[in-house]
Amino acid sequence: MMKKDPREQFAAWRRQYGDVFSLYLGSQLVVVLNGYKVIKDALVKNPNAFSDRLHTYINDLITDSRGVVDTSGPVWKAQRKVAIEILRELGMGKNVLAAKIEEEVKEYIRVISESQGQPLDLAHLTQASVSNNMCSIVLGKRFEYDDDVFANNLRLIDAIVRDAGAGAAVSYIPFLRHLPGDYFKVNRLVDNMRLVMQKFMKPFVDEHYRRSEEGSEDDFIGAYIREIHHHRNSQSGSPYINGKYTLRLSS
Repeated sequence: MMKKDPREQFAAWRRQYGDVFSLYLGSQLVVVLNGYKVIKDALVKNPNAFSDRLHTYINDLITDSRGVVDTSGPVWKAQRKVAIEILRELGMGKNVLAAKIEEEVKEYIRVISESQGQPLDLAHLTQASVSNNMCSIVLGKRFEYDDDVFANNLRLIDAIVRDAGAGAAVSYIPFLRHLPGDYFKVNRLVDNMRLVMQKFMKPFVDEHYRRSEEGSEDDFIGAYIREIHHHRNSQSGSPYINGKYTLRLSS
């Protein structure tokens, strides 16, 4: 019943059924909200009632559903509180963060200037530039645009984004994961996400753990590890930053 662009079908059903209607996508009951007033009533006026994230099979495989993006309730509140505090320390909303972005913009412009009018892949260059902003905050490091490790990570992320749409079908119809082959690209999606975490992220996490005794906390990972140690040593520490919930940086 769904069109290639689901929004067209949702718009048609809105005209027929009104601003709030529900349907089943596979085994998952979905409530569709339409219009500014309805969405504001739900997400702004009643945020606690509408704050839960969808529990999915794929999130269970990747993060055990314990990250900032894919958790709800006490786990999400604890992770979000720590994340916001760290980002504020690092300059979110201040000139410190703006200065980092400006430095990356200058590098972006320099690379374009040095091409001297020759053809240039601006899509890759722009992706690398934006990713470097995030890497400098999270990892404490920026990469040259032609760095092999960095470029391979960006290719994996591209593949993950391409496969995510097909893989979403398994979230709504879970038994599809038992079909032979990998028609919905779930196995490839999970493998690529694990590669990003294990081959790209984990070495930085391990290095930060080795340096944690030095008290260096100039990036997100370093500050997060500090919070882990703090909660482990505190009797009133949050169980969602300690123990089995420790260090869900990937999401």
